[in-house]
Amino acid sequence: MRYLKKTDRYNEILNTAIHILIDEGIASITARKIAAHANISVGQIHHHFKSVGQLKAQALLNVTEQVIEKAELANSNQTIIEKIVNLVSPLEGHGGLVLRTLWNEAVFLAERDADIKLAYKESTLKWHTTIITLITQANEDNILAVKAPSELAWRLIALSCGIDTLAIIDECKFDKTAIKDHIMAVLYNEKTLPSN
Repeated sequence: MRYLKKTDRYNEILNTAIHILIDEGIASITARKIAAHANISVGQIHHHFKSVGQLKAQALLNVTEQVIEKAELANSNQTIIEKIVNLVSPLEGHGGLVLRTLWNEAVFLAERDADIKLAYKESTLKWHTTIITLITQANEDNILAVKAPSELAWRLIALSCGIDTLAIIDECKFDKTAIKDHIMAVLYNEKTLPSN
């Protein structure tokens, strides 16, 4: 085991947990597995995290924040409506599969793990806050006229989670265009566009 500053060791442990989380899932994170991957003692993990549950939760939260940040960067040149639609749309490809698997596992584990439940809640609130920010910006730019941005953000999240959950069933998969059409329908059917 090589010597690292406290913050460097903390980050090394957390990054190791994130790699295990992405490759194998939340439940696969154990103190022994992290210690073996990071070539450290199990005691080091408990020195930096009060529990393995807290470490799992922090790893889940970090992955969610990274996904939101990547989405914001990828959408930086788009219109505000496109940003909202893309932030709400379930991710595609391998990244989408990994995130969908993690979210489904987190929902299951949250029922019996307070740390995971808190991370799931914080991740969802971060997503919610990001959507509210975009809706508010669209209101200020007179693109939307939403009276309750928070409520609309929750409806959009519910739609996204529902579509994501149905994606498990092959016959219920939507293509990207259909998903975006459903999100746009929520925006238009809520009479959120300003009247001219």
